[in-house]
Amino acid sequence: MARPLPAVPSPPGADRAAAHAPRSPLPSLSRRRFGGMIGAAAAATLAGCGSTSTAVDMDTLQVWGGVPPENGPQQLIDRYLEKHPDRSVRYTRFVNDDRGNLKVNTALQGGVDIDVFFTYDSANLALRAGSGMAADLSDLVRSTPALAPFLDTDEPKALVDGDRITALATTKEPNLVLLREDLREEAGIALPQAWDLAEYLETVRALARPDRYGTYMLPDLPRIELGPNFWYATDGGSNFEHPAFLHHLALSAEMIREGSIFPWTQVMARHIEAYQQNYFIAGDFAIWGTAPFSLRFLQDPEEYPHEFLTSCAPMPTIDGADWNSGVFGNYIQVSARSPKQELAREFVAFWLTEGALDMALGGKIPALDVVEPDVLLEALLGEQREEFFDVESFRRTLFATDPRLFVDTDLTAVAEITQTYEQQRDVCWLLERTPEAAVATIHADADALIDRFRED
Repeated sequence: MARPLPAVPSPPGADRAAAHAPRSPLPSLSRRRFGGMIGAAAAATLAGCGSTSTAVDMDTLQVWGGVPPENGPQQLIDRYLEKHPDRSVRYTRFVNDDRGNLKVNTALQGGVDIDVFFTYDSANLALRAGSGMAADLSDLVRSTPALAPFLDTDEPKALVDGDRITALATTKEPNLVLLREDLREEAGIALPQAWDLAEYLETVRALARPDRYGTYMLPDLPRIELGPNFWYATDGGSNFEHPAFLHHLALSAEMIREGSIFPWTQVMARHIEAYQQNYFIAGDFAIWGTAPFSLRFLQDPEEYPHEFLTSCAPMPTIDGADWNSGVFGNYIQVSARSPKQELAREFVAFWLTEGALDMALGGKIPALDVVEPDVLLEALLGEQREEFFDVESFRRTLFATDPRLFVDTDLTAVAEITQTYEQQRDVCWLLERTPEAAVATIHADADALIDRFRED
């Protein structure tokens, strides 16, 4: 069922989606486990650093983050300055991609005045903690009752290395399924309040038409089925021989061939992953698996004009397994080189507690339960929520139940395994290699990487 893919222009601000895509968390690590990656990355970072030290303004906190200031940080900072009018805060926004993170790493190693910074992905979190860029926040956590949840090691929300805590999650980002109500009603499909994979796939296929796809891509099915540490077998090797991985690659390839999900050639050529909101709003697909940060696009009629309502459903389950593929993330850290440690720690505590509601305006659900659900829902959906959203479906999905977020504690060679997985996934979904061959390569490469890193 081939069809042309209409060109959709990228409106101003469209790059924000890529800046806040949820990444894998790293709640706990071993220095030995990441020794090779940290050493190589730190060496590369230091090699690019010159003498960038300048006079430090002791009265101004320097905060670096990936969220555009208008999507919460500026309002949070304004609230902080109302409480502390004798202080100053400068927020520097960086784009959360390879180039942006290299800029942050270089600045941290090169003596640039940075006090507080954010980390969004596992590889940079391991690098920044393992190479000494991040300060120990354990005293702050232990001395602040509101931060006590960060001491929980059963459901960790912090980066713990022995007795040290060097990063605190500021958000919880459950994934959810958004549906265009106009297309759902046109197809006569009931809005699901709970569904399994078979029901989800039936809906995707029912919503596909010659001029549109059912969805952009399938959810991370192995994650839903297997939960935390799903890339690693109990014997310490790779887990990619588990049938869930072959099923995911094969089912996606099948649905690409039949035309019910986007052809991967177009996904890669048009960078659709970074601009998913454009194609959903344009009606090029009807079901969107995403995270709450995407809701800001759907409540912005100036940059993203549309007239349809969006409803919300939970992620599908697989044979009773109900792991949500969302994460605790958006980690806040303090630079180990900052001479303003006391001010920086106080600002971190404010961000996580009193400032949490301000970040909800940009689609960020706070990691700590410091905001009432009704207040948080209003912040997530905006002032015109009744105009753009089926509000009750969001209340039910996000707050009536507690989405089961995963927490990975084994991230051995995670950056390298991610690279080989994505390479083989791409050639499989480009229909240039069989799913069986792709999975076999991933498994062999991952085994070798795990062995090498655990020997270091």
